Amino acid sequence: MAKNSQRRNGIPRPYWGYLALLIGSLVLFSSYALFFEDTSVDFDLKKMSVAKYAVDDTLCQDSLKIMDSLVAEAQQEDTTQSPTDSTGKVHFLLIGDSMNEYLRIRLNDYCIANDYDMYCVIWYGATTKQYGTSDTIAYFINEHKPTYVLLTIGSNELFVRDIIEKRTDYVKHIVKQLGRTPFVWVGPPNWKEDTGINEMIVTNVGKSRYFESKKLKYNRYKDGAHPTRESAAMWMDSIAVFLQNDALTPIEMTPPEKSYKKVPHTTILQMVRE
Repeated sequence: MAKNSQRRNGIPRPYWGYLALLIGSLVLFSSYALFFEDTSVDFDLKKMSVAKYAVDDTLCQDSLKIMDSLVAEAQQEDTTQSPTDSTGKVHFLLIGDSMNEYLRIRLNDYCIANDYDMYCVIWYGATTKQYGTSDTIAYFINEHKPTYVLLTIGSNELFVRDIIEKRTDYVKHIVKQLGRTPFVWVGPPNWKEDTGINEMIVTNVGKSRYFESKKLKYNRYKDGAHPTRESAAMWMDSIAVFLQNDALTPIEMTPPEKSYKKVPHTTILQMVRE
């Protein structure tokens, strides 16, 4: 009788729980996919030739070739390119970590209001190490031809010890992949004092290409780190003011009259388990 009570229609009772969890997950994912119709999920970075890792934290040969060509092009003319393409159109690439989850919504409001285009890449859990030892940024620049790049990398590194000594080279590799494309690096929204991530980035990109997010105040979710959707929108508003008035390559950022609540085309990346 004890054995029979643990089964239901011939299926062990614990498996019913797993089955219910699986069905619930599928329903949730399907709902997410229907609502966020412009979101694509890619779980195989190597197949995309995006995240290729090499030993000793050096860039793989493909990455080096891409970066060398970008650096060579940048050296031919000691200026950044225009924030618009040949038609006068602005194409944003917002690329970084999970902080883009809600930043992308508000940035898309600005793009709609100013007749810009944008593309977003979210690499959950990524740091300057992942982006600095792969050709991910070079890949998406080649893929989408942005005229302006916003980087949001660093929130997962607030408490890394000796970060300046350990990860400065990664920041330099990231900057090299940008070539002459105008960019602004958006610093992490500190919830505690960091061990040097802000100092490390601004030292390598300059004050006119760095937005110091830690100076702002945020309302955050229960994890204590991520700004709420409303707070992220105000964060993006402050970034927009910087882009228009203080950035090395200024760009018109007329505030939108309303929130369109539309998710831009987004690629979500997953860590490659080695």
